[in-house]
Amino acid sequence: MKLIYTKSGFYSKETNIHGFFTILSKSIENINVFIAWIPEYLIEPNDIDRFIQLDGILASNHEYSDIQINLGEEETMMVMLKSISSLYICPPSLQDQGSIVITLKSGDILKPLFYSSKDHWPGCDIVDILSNFSPLESNQISASAYQRGQQAYSPLPTTEDPWISTIKDIQWSMLEKLSRITQATASHRIARPVLPLLAPPLQRLLRGNNLNEYQTASHYLDQFGQDGAEHFLADVDLERLLADAPELQGPAPIHTRTYESISAKEWMTFFDQEGRLCVPVSEVKRMIFQRGLEPDVRIEAWKFLLGIFSWQSSMDEREAIRQSRVDAYYRLKAVWFDDIEIRKTKEFQDEKHRIDKDVHRTDRTQEAFAGEDMPNPDPDMVVGTNPNLETMKDILVTYNFYNTELGYVQGMSDLLAPLFVVMGDEAMSFWAFTCFMDTVQYNFYMDQSGMHAQLKTLNHLIQFMDPVLYKRLEEIEISNLFFCFRWLLVWFKREFEWEGVIELWEILWTNYLTDKMILFITLAVIDTHRNKLLNELNQFDEVLRYINDLTGHIDLRRTLERAEVLFYQFERKVRAMQHKSNQLRERLEYFTYSIRLRKRIGTTVSL
Repeated sequence: MKLIYTKSGFYSKETNIHGFFTILSKSIENINVFIAWIPEYLIEPNDIDRFIQLDGILASNHEYSDIQINLGEEETMMVMLKSISSLYICPPSLQDQGSIVITLKSGDILKPLFYSSKDHWPGCDIVDILSNFSPLESNQISASAYQRGQQAYSPLPTTEDPWISTIKDIQWSMLEKLSRITQATASHRIARPVLPLLAPPLQRLLRGNNLNEYQTASHYLDQFGQDGAEHFLADVDLERLLADAPELQGPAPIHTRTYESISAKEWMTFFDQEGRLCVPVSEVKRMIFQRGLEPDVRIEAWKFLLGIFSWQSSMDEREAIRQSRVDAYYRLKAVWFDDIEIRKTKEFQDEKHRIDKDVHRTDRTQEAFAGEDMPNPDPDMVVGTNPNLETMKDILVTYNFYNTELGYVQGMSDLLAPLFVVMGDEAMSFWAFTCFMDTVQYNFYMDQSGMHAQLKTLNHLIQFMDPVLYKRLEEIEISNLFFCFRWLLVWFKREFEWEGVIELWEILWTNYLTDKMILFITLAVIDTHRNKLLNELNQFDEVLRYINDLTGHIDLRRTLERAEVLFYQFERKVRAMQHKSNQLRERLEYFTYSIRLRKRIGTTVSL
C-alpha cells in the first residue's frame, strides 16, 4: 500500500488503544483510496520509522512509501473511501476531544476515533486531502459533518504521472486553505437550525382548504424538507402561541392497533366471484395497517400493496398481468444472461462480483439462504452457494440492467431478501423489488441527496414535536441524526428480527396515515429512549454505542403503537396551528379595518 498521509494521537475509547489515522492507496497507477486506523502495536517494524517521519505531513512527490498493513484480529479499521457515505469530523473544544466518526453507505457507523494529542488538530488537513479524491460537501445541519460525493479524480491523458498530479493538487489545496485552519478549529458547536413552522409554506398550506386532516398533516410534513424552512418561528414562540389551543387539550390520542392478523379466509371475503375487490381500498389498507397479515396471505396481498396488481383488477386480469410480468422479466434477464460477450467484460464481472459478495452477507441465518452445498460459479468467491443465493444474484444483476441510471448499490440485497422469500418466485420477486425500489430509490442516490433530505425532515420533525429533546441532541452534538442513517436507508431491516421487518414493511406500504410513516417509526424509537438521552448519555460516543446496541432489541409492537400516537399528536398540532393562524389573520384584518376607521372618526381601537 502507498502511504499518502498519517497522523498519530487517535485512539478508541472502547479499548483505549492508540494508533495512526492513515490515508492510503493500493498503487500509483490506480488511485483507489482507503482510510485506515492502525493500532501502534500492529505497525510493521520496518514501517514504524516512515510513520513517525511522516506524522502529520502529506507525502511529497517522491516520499510516498510502500507499507504493509497488518489487520490483526480486526483491530485495524480499514475502509475504501468510495464505500463511505459521510464523515463527522469534530474539532476539539475546551470540554471535549476532537473526534472522527465514519458512516458507510450500508448505514453502518464505525467506532469513533478520538484525538488525544496536544498537537495541531488535523481534521481540516484530512478533509482537504480526501476532498481531492472525492468531493466532501459540508452538511447544512452540522458544520462538522461532511457527505461524500462522487469520485473527483479520474485519469486523463497526460504526460505527468496521475499519482504525482493528484498529490500536487492536494498540496496546493492545503496551502491555499491553511489560513482557514485556525478559524475552522476555533469552535466546533453545531449551528443551531431554526424550527420550521409558520411562514410561506404554512401560508400555502392554509390556502389548501380542500385537504382532509391527514392530508393536511402530510402536506405540512412535506414542507419540513424544503428550502426556506429556516424562516419559521422558533420553538419557544410556538409553545407560547399554542398554549391555549383547544386542539391540544383533552385526552391524549391512542393507537388503533390490534393483533389478530388478517387470515387467508378473511382475505378472500374482500373479493367477489370475479376476484374484484368489493370493499373500499382504504378499508383494506386500514385493516392491514392496524392488524397486519398472516404469512400465507402475503404472497398475494403484497402484490397489491406494492403496485404489481391494480386494486380494481379481476382474477383473470391479475393472471394476465402475472404472465406478462414473467415474460418481461426473462426478456430483461436474457440481455446479460444469454450474452457471453457482456459477461466477459471487466465491468460486468466487477459488478457481478460485488453483488455476489453482498448476497453472501445477507440474511444467512434464514433457512432459504443458509446452505452452501453448491460450488460457487464465481471463481473469486471461496465459499459455496445454494440455488436461492444464485437466484438473488440474478435478480440484482437484472435490476442493474433494468435501472441503468441507478444500478446496483450496496444495501439493495437487504431489501430484496424478504421479498424473495415471500414471493417464492424469481420473476415476481424481481417486480416486487422494482416496485419497492421506486419508493425508496432516492435512499441510494450517489450524492446522498435523498438520505440528506430525510434526515433534514426528521431533524425538523423532532424540533417541532419535542423541542426539549432536540436541544439535548444539540448539546451532545448528534442533532445531525447520522445514527438514524441505516434505519432509514434499509427501512430498519437490520434493527428488527426477520418476522418483525416483514410486518413493519407491509404496514408502511399501506401509506394509510401518511407516506412518511417511516419517519414516525424513527421518531418512536428515539422517543422510547428519550429519558436515557436526556438524563444519562452525555457524550457523543456514548450515544452512538447505545444506539448501535439497540439492534435486535427494539420492541416492534410498542414502536408501531407509539409511532401511530405520535402521528396523531403531530396532526393535532398542525390543526392547532391552522386554527391559531386563522385567528391571527382575522385579528389582523380587524386591526386593519380599525386603523382605517380611526382615521375617519379620530378614535383609538386596539387588538
